[in-house]
Amino acid sequence: MIQVLYLTPGGSQWWRRDGKRWYPDTRSRESDRVWVVTDLAEESLAESKLPRLFGRDRAAMVQRQLNGRYPDSPYRGSFPNSGADGILGTLAPTRFVFFGIDSAERLNHELDEIRNPLVGVWPISMLIGALAAHRSLPPDLFAVLPGPESLRIVFLKNRVPILTRLTLTPDRPQAQVDEIVRTIRHLENTQAIPRDRKTFPLFYLGDIGGIEPLLAAARLFLVEPYRRDTNPIPDWRHALFDLAVRSPKGQIAPVARRVTYLSERVKQLARNLSILTIFAGVFAASSNLLAIYRMLEQHATITEKIENLDQEIDLLNAQIGRYGVSPDAVRKAVTLALAELDTVPQLEPHLKLLARGLAIDANLRMREFQWRLVPSGTEACPTAATVAAVSGTGEPQAGSDLRRIEISFELGIPESYGPRDRALVLRSISAYLEGLEGAKVWQDANKEHARGSLRGGSIVSGATKLAWCFSLPGVIPVVEGEEKGSRT
Repeated sequence: MIQVLYLTPGGSQWWRRDGKRWYPDTRSRESDRVWVVTDLAEESLAESKLPRLFGRDRAAMVQRQLNGRYPDSPYRGSFPNSGADGILGTLAPTRFVFFGIDSAERLNHELDEIRNPLVGVWPISMLIGALAAHRSLPPDLFAVLPGPESLRIVFLKNRVPILTRLTLTPDRPQAQVDEIVRTIRHLENTQAIPRDRKTFPLFYLGDIGGIEPLLAAARLFLVEPYRRDTNPIPDWRHALFDLAVRSPKGQIAPVARRVTYLSERVKQLARNLSILTIFAGVFAASSNLLAIYRMLEQHATITEKIENLDQEIDLLNAQIGRYGVSPDAVRKAVTLALAELDTVPQLEPHLKLLARGLAIDANLRMREFQWRLVPSGTEACPTAATVAAVSGTGEPQAGSDLRRIEISFELGIPESYGPRDRALVLRSISAYLEGLEGAKVWQDANKEHARGSLRGGSIVSGATKLAWCFSLPGVIPVVEGEEKGSRT
């Protein structure tokens, strides 16, 4: 059974719902949960504008504002007023409404006496605001809840409560209207509403018979919410209790007060998940029976096919045994032959590479050209092993093609070339070979020519043969211009 503890300045009262009817009770029942509704003078509402922040920064700023407004009370909360800034306000709001109860002594004393699981604490200002924010009502609205010796006034702007007041106003229509007018003057002075507004809507949560004739003089007019039930509501507090039971926005009790209730919810959720898991398992098992039967049939069919294949394999093995060579040896031989054939470099790319270097002079001629695949574990150009200076970029690095090619050739230079032209040609060809990617020059005619000149003491050639020997990786980069020319 649902029970509500209603706290007012005049005291506390228990209410219990039997079906759809609320009736007062003298005590609580420990087996039932408790919803607490407060109607205290310490309730407050305040709208504040903050910088446009995101994530943790915004949450920290809101928490600092709450600590500043309610330093001595844990009963507080906030929600963003996203409608004030349009679409951007929905993503990163800058206006927040802070609500809570300033003094916690009375509320702490009442909650300490409760042994039941506490669902939460709702200020009646937030419940009235939620009830008056219905789409059938005007966005700017005064919601008033009269009491025997008090009057609760809540003002909503754009369907967001921004002001609440509890006044000790007797249950007389004229006194209530005067207090509403004072609230209007306060809002006009604080520029919450314009002064030139002619009328104000009033949502009166009580008997309108005595107050309706007085509203026109105060620029007020009554509005009624949309309800499916056309029967009059004798006590609007019961409607607010029904709303609180649905746990709307505005709960202010700290988690420490709600531990028992929250643990029960977690246990109930775990219990429901366990039951759902059991039903899902039973359903999955029943739905898989047919699939299991079909799998057994497929297993029998596959087993029969495997037996037939085993018989064919035995027959093939008997036929292969007549040749005297095992299938594994044949596979390894074929694999080795294919691998060797695939990795043998092509001669044409290396010839083109060398031709580009000799193209610097049309009078040059190449003699005794040799192209050789260097065996694994041996050095290239063995005849040039005694050469002291070795240049180039070195052997291919790890991870590249390890097959190497040795190229050696002699160069024929016309006899009409003088020492200067001869040295220029030799220097250009050596620089070209040293600049090739992955090349390593073992024998360099340019360097031998230079050493011979120094030994002779005059500008004469010391190299009888203008020969070069260098190594290249088996796979060389393709030049973009050459690739396009080959396609044409």
